Amino acid sequence: MARSSRFDPLALAALLLLVGVARHYGWDMAPAGMKGLAAKGLGAAAVLALLSVVWTLTRARIMAPVLLWWAWEELQVLLCSAWYAVEPWPILPEQPMCSARAGFDLGAAGILAVAGIAAYLSTLTANHQSVGMRK
Repeated sequence: MARSSRFDPLALAALLLLVGVARHYGWDMAPAGMKGLAAKGLGAAAVLALLSVVWTLTRARIMAPVLLWWAWEELQVLLCSAWYAVEPWPILPEQPMCSARAGFDLGAAGILAVAGIAAYLSTLTANHQSVGMRK
């Protein structure tokens, strides 16, 4: 039985509405010149909220690596956006904001994680298909 049956659809709808409102309208409360940065940070916060909903509803261990990777990426966006708003740092054209602060390409580490997760999932898919063929 799916775990989602344990959740009140009305409460979930209200939560999703709040997340959507914060994401799409909250940026307007930021000071002039910071609205784009606020929109970026709020988008990351919204994705983090939705990822937590997915985890709460499924609790499927197979989802954990994907959710953890994606949450890590969005957490970087959220934290770097907030940090930059308080203490800006130089960013070269075409350079990612967090990588500029870290001093190395964080995207390279992220894409390696994606490759590892994809390889892991492909072994599970191959095992799942071979088990299904034996039936």
